[in-house]
Amino acid sequence: MDSAIQIVEKPDWVSWEEVKQCMVDAHAVNRAKGIKMYHYQWPAEQIKESVGEKGVMLVALDGKKVVGTGALIDKEGHAWYARGPYAYIGFDSVLPEYNGRGIYKELSLRREEIARDKGYDVLLFDTHRKNHRVQEIGLKSGYKKVAFFRAKSGDHFNVIMVKWTNGRPFSASYCAWRFFRSKVKSYLRYVVK
Repeated sequence: MDSAIQIVEKPDWVSWEEVKQCMVDAHAVNRAKGIKMYHYQWPAEQIKESVGEKGVMLVALDGKKVVGTGALIDKEGHAWYARGPYAYIGFDSVLPEYNGRGIYKELSLRREEIARDKGYDVLLFDTHRKNHRVQEIGLKSGYKKVAFFRAKSGDHFNVIMVKWTNGRPFSASYCAWRFFRSKVKSYLRYVVK
């Protein structure tokens, strides 16, 4: 990673509005490609509330400029791939002019470190089904595609990816089968009428 960039837990002098603006600017390229991310549309206060008291918002700083964001949020799961407490990874952004400098990777590694320190065995994120770059990065980092679902907005589908830090409790083929099954069910339920 570029040595001029620092990744730290959001300091008080960085406003939630600055965090939001970084996400808006970073996802402009995705919006142009039809990849919709809705969190950047939330008011800054809603982003803060979503991260919560137990969560962590990391920011990548170039001097005093926020050039990347990433949160780790405490969640509780009831799905086959995440039962009980887990760490949700979200609010990812890196400004386009800072891409290729290892910022996203470093944000991800730091969140995994924090999750391990908090005792989480399961890390989870979801992304737009067309966001192949993020899916590829996830797969290379040890995440598995486990589910496919219709986004709350109802106008696109997301892929859920999970990483088990204490060893994978499910085989790769089982994860692939469950992912395929959820994809077929989603398409049959929402696309085919």
